[in-house]
Amino acid sequence: MEATSGKFEVEKFDGKGDFCLWKYKMLCQLEIVGLGSVLKEKAPSTDVEGEEEKDIKPDPREQDKELRTKNLISMYLSDLILRKVMHEPTALAMWKAL
Repeated sequence: MEATSGKFEVEKFDGKGDFCLWKYKMLCQLEIVGLGSVLKEKAPSTDVEGEEEKDIKPDPREQDKELRTKNLISMYLSDLILRKVMHEPTALAMWKAL
């Protein structure tokens, strides 16, 4: 499925509303813009002998998707909630911290 562009409206999560409903709406919107895969767990890459590879160059497209996802999540959090998760290094870590 190809991502579409467009503006969407999701209320900022402030810790007082229904988190499950907000999370569902955010996941739907991330899927619509083609970023849903960023929040899925990825199995670590391994070499032929089964050891994790450490010198893998990051894919610029994946880095862009990561940054866009993290930014979108941040835009739909109140300042109070954002302060609690903005230090997380990835969008997935930020999502889990919520």
